[in-house]
Amino acid sequence: MSFNSHRRKLLDESQPFSHRASHARSCALLVARKSGLKRDALLELVESKTGVDLHASKSAAELLIALEALENMRLGRECPVDSELLLSGAAADQEVG
Repeated sequence: MSFNSHRRKLLDESQPFSHRASHARSCALLVARKSGLKRDALLELVESKTGVDLHASKSAAELLIALEALENMRLGRECPVDSELLLSGAAADQEVG
């Protein structure tokens, strides 16, 4: 599914919170792929910028805050590249491969 499809489902208040949170993480995955980052690195970046841990979201308000940050990154309004996160991602690649 596309970012906008996941976004739409995240914003659907008739859906259970756990489903909405899952769609937020799917949005993060798509932004990470577009940015060339690892998903976990992007989730850490979102948490550092917003204070929202998408692995343990507690409210719809947190999901909306994270979504705004993801949309900004996706549209190039913010640079999602953090050298420490990239270095940690590169180290993880070396350990695996």
